[in-house]
Amino acid sequence: MRKTEIAAGLVIVALVFATAGIIVFQQSEINDLRQEIGEVIPFNSRDWGATIYMAWYRSGVLLSEEAHHNVITNAGRTALRGHIGDTPVAVWDYIAIGTSTGGGVGSTTLQTEYDRDQGTYATVGSYNFTITFEWGPGNFSGQTITELGVFNAAAAGTMLNYDDSFSRGPLQSTDSLEVIVNFQVGS
Repeated sequence: MRKTEIAAGLVIVALVFATAGIIVFQQSEINDLRQEIGEVIPFNSRDWGATIYMAWYRSGVLLSEEAHHNVITNAGRTALRGHIGDTPVAVWDYIAIGTSTGGGVGSTTLQTEYDRDQGTYATVGSYNFTITFEWGPGNFSGQTITELGVFNAAAAGTMLNYDDSFSRGPLQSTDSLEVIVNFQVGS
């Protein structure tokens, strides 16, 4: 072997190890942020609310992530009250994403819904729960995702919460979008 071939081989090996190290570091940072969702961010004086964690990946590499509060809609509060009192409703386990903004506490739908899928429900501690879903590669072709809501049906249904304080995109076909919605109902 010539010295240039050996050097090129060493450079390739170094790049593989560096890339693996970056991915492990990113996953560690993501796990740390997930742990903080229900611990560090205060909800409100009544100890209830919702926090959204969103991570954007391109070809498996983390591009951005954030976690922040969002509003429980009026329709969601009314449905919760009815569910407790006299009118049971379906479980809220569908996460919808959209491409517009401008909704709020009075919204009953996303402004421009792009996709809705059934997430995975999990309890967290004594009083909290999460809904998680990841849109994998092949789901996007240039969309910018700007809004999110959790619903209790695959179509229509009652929107429990709403958020339009982020902007992800334009998303490419190799992109993934992971969403975890953490609901805190008490401390």
